[in-house]
Amino acid sequence: MSLLISDEAIAARREALRRRDASLGPLAASLLQDLEAATRRTIAIPNDKAMLSRDGGRCPEHGVPLDFDPFAPREHRCPVDGAIFRGERHDRWWLTWYHLWLAERVVHAAALAALGIGAGLAAFAAMMLEAYSERYLQYPNRDNVLGPSRPFFSTYLESIWLLQIAIAIDLLEAAGIPADLGSRVRERIIEPSTALIASYDEGGSNRQVWNNAALIAGGTLLGKSRLVQRAITSPSGVLAQLSNGLLADGTWYEGENYHLFAHRGLWYGVTMMERLGVPVPAALGERFADGFATPLLSALPDFTFPSRRDSQYAVSLRQWRFAESCELGLARRDDQRLVGALWTLYESGGAPRRDPGRWRSSAESERNEPATSLGRADLGWRSLLLAREELPALAPSPPRSALLAGQGLAVFRRDAGFTYLALDYGHSGGGHGHPDRLNVMLARGDDRWLDDMGTGSYVDPSLHWYRSTLAHNAPLIDGRSQQPADGTLRAYDERGGAGWVDAEFVPPDSGVHIRRSLVAMPDYAVDRLAWESDESVQLDLALHLDAAVRDIAFRAGVLSGGDAPADGFSFVRDAEVGVLLGGRVAVLERGGIRAGLLVTSETAELWRASAPGAPGRGTQRMYVVRARGTSGTMTAVWNWSGRVVKAAVDGETLALTLDDGSTHTHRLENDEWHVAFEAGGARSSVALGGPAVATPRGDARGPAVEPPPTARVPVAPAAPLAFELGQDAYRESEDTWAEAGSPRATIRVRAEQHALVMAIDVSKTPVMFRAADAEDPRLDNEYPDIHSDGVQLHIWTDITQAPMAWLVVPEEPASAVRVHVPDGARRDVPLAASWHRTTAGYAMDLRVPLASLATARDGVIAMQVAVNDMATGRERRRGQLVLSGGAGEHVYLRGDREAPARALRFHVSP
Repeated sequence: MSLLISDEAIAARREALRRRDASLGPLAASLLQDLEAATRRTIAIPNDKAMLSRDGGRCPEHGVPLDFDPFAPREHRCPVDGAIFRGERHDRWWLTWYHLWLAERVVHAAALAALGIGAGLAAFAAMMLEAYSERYLQYPNRDNVLGPSRPFFSTYLESIWLLQIAIAIDLLEAAGIPADLGSRVRERIIEPSTALIASYDEGGSNRQVWNNAALIAGGTLLGKSRLVQRAITSPSGVLAQLSNGLLADGTWYEGENYHLFAHRGLWYGVTMMERLGVPVPAALGERFADGFATPLLSALPDFTFPSRRDSQYAVSLRQWRFAESCELGLARRDDQRLVGALWTLYESGGAPRRDPGRWRSSAESERNEPATSLGRADLGWRSLLLAREELPALAPSPPRSALLAGQGLAVFRRDAGFTYLALDYGHSGGGHGHPDRLNVMLARGDDRWLDDMGTGSYVDPSLHWYRSTLAHNAPLIDGRSQQPADGTLRAYDERGGAGWVDAEFVPPDSGVHIRRSLVAMPDYAVDRLAWESDESVQLDLALHLDAAVRDIAFRAGVLSGGDAPADGFSFVRDAEVGVLLGGRVAVLERGGIRAGLLVTSETAELWRASAPGAPGRGTQRMYVVRARGTSGTMTAVWNWSGRVVKAAVDGETLALTLDDGSTHTHRLENDEWHVAFEAGGARSSVALGGPAVATPRGDARGPAVEPPPTARVPVAPAAPLAFELGQDAYRESEDTWAEAGSPRATIRVRAEQHALVMAIDVSKTPVMFRAADAEDPRLDNEYPDIHSDGVQLHIWTDITQAPMAWLVVPEEPASAVRVHVPDGARRDVPLAASWHRTTAGYAMDLRVPLASLATARDGVIAMQVAVNDMATGRERRRGQLVLSGGAGEHVYLRGDREAPARALRFHVSP
């Protein structure tokens, strides 16, 4: 059973390619040329495991990823200025892409060999597979960042790599390679790698899409039907991902960047299911098919996708991978949207011809390339096997406004698609989402007025800025980033010349209702933000706009806000403040026109400052409108045409005068947006309504966690509560509890006269305490002391508020400790701590003032204790013993953070 294509289909495609006029013939020739050029160079299987670090693979000056050249393992080039960087960190980062590049070259060669193209390619692929089969088990499964892996540092990367290996051996066996090679590859690579991948389920993440694809491929070749069935039908299997991860509108819940990544993985899963005879329910099949075209619906005028959520900035769709996606979508069914996209990519002439970069492609974990004009000869091996032999006649498909109701994104297009206006209101986006509900984007061609900057490096401190509300054109309450939650659509209506979207966001446990209405006219837009609150709050609206403000005097100040890095205020520089008088219009000038007209219902502050721009692009100007009260409105007119020359506000009415003397009067009334037009004595009006229809949405985040029962803390001299932590409490990385030496801890909790006291006895050997003067290994954004034996204590008096939290590491030889307060935790509560060695390991006493717990409702607190476990020869901690239990959990990406939902509840007497 071939994984992706039947023997008959391969034979038919082989025969078709023999015709001189074969449409895919140039693709076969260019793929062969790429491989022949590669095989003339030195290609070797690496001895080392790849490594992710804060500084490896990034230009220290520009903050951008270094170029990947598969033939330059020791020299790494900055794409901005061409500077060359060297060093072990860069070399081990390079290995990530080289391992994947090698795997893709293998499947690339196998596909050509199966089609009878290229003498010696089957031998080349077999040689690479033989070398990997000898080397794979020598790579250490240790010090990983996101799941177990041998050649890599994350499971999903190994899944992508293994998928290529499995497809390659499948195609080679169809081409008649010796059976003993297939047996060795199964035994030495596929069997142990699938076991490793199966041990780490990533739930609703996009990464699990690739884990499932690898498990289907590997399980099929191993004859393990239960493993295949699990990858298809489990709560995190392909069918669940089609139902929950892929929303009803055909978009992946984590945004465009991860849609393109996850949908490619789903293509493998669905295609292999079809080959196995496993039916995909019709509704889910339609949703999957729509997913080929949905990136077009939100594409910006310059044919990039918006940098929403954790996305690289300004990534162009004019890349061969997106062309291949369109081709594979058309191979499944007719879709005029895909025909129009291929016209844009192949025939529109919208970009100069550049190197498409396919020769350095690193399997499915792609590195984005600059925009280029394309043709079918630039596609990949999947298209050679499975694309249509002949395309239908290509024709442009004009971009249109769209409501992606599942995603929660409304897009308006004006000026024949040249002007783009969007409100991002809905799905929070899961772990890769940003706290940016009610975020507005505005672009004119390639000129970005109100932009979303995406995300830079996951292991650089700038990540906190890009994941803050302040880094978006979105509202925040009391200086703190939004808490994750979905927004709600109230209404959407589009009439061509006039349209609107009306949406609401209620920050969790805030008592605040925020509403944003965006009205798109032919020449301008009205942007109204309103809020109501049970109590007086500070509402900030950030606007990242390169504009100058007229007639407002600014003075230097400090733009204050939350002190957590994730609130973003620590990244702001050169702040100045002016006054916006209630009801008076302020003018923002940009490009010689009155680009923005801004008015607030009450007197407010207008801040301007410098802040990080898009990753690798320096700083940019931003504004913050800051108001206080239990209610209010902020209204902006985005005047991209310059036609609006005057604005006046009278209560809830906004009257605009255009350059031809006509007037447009706007008013929100009874959940409808009314616009009255008057020109030369003629009058007309429009009422925009369109009540929202609730869109069913799967939940990729999993079920809510029920809080545990409450235990009463004994008061001295009564015996303390005692908790024994062993196997069931161990939160592992790569090693199981037994493999880690069976560490244990006893935690005793009781209240004394003025303190909540925890006595912690840890049994493990040897203990590994990180020295106070140890150099920061710069592995990632986490505080380095997590990679040490020590204790984390987290206490919530209110789970909706910041916790008290401490990371405590013993210092030798005295009884002193080193205490770190994690970002976002309260810093006003002192912790008394001491420690001493024991014959079995070490003991630590922690004392928290009882007075600090007085605000807990009914005396009930939530508390979590995590005992970090470090080992010799490791760069990252091995695991944790967790008070609430850790069985089935992993330590990856947790840093010094804990979730209150998992914490135990304790009643503490006054």
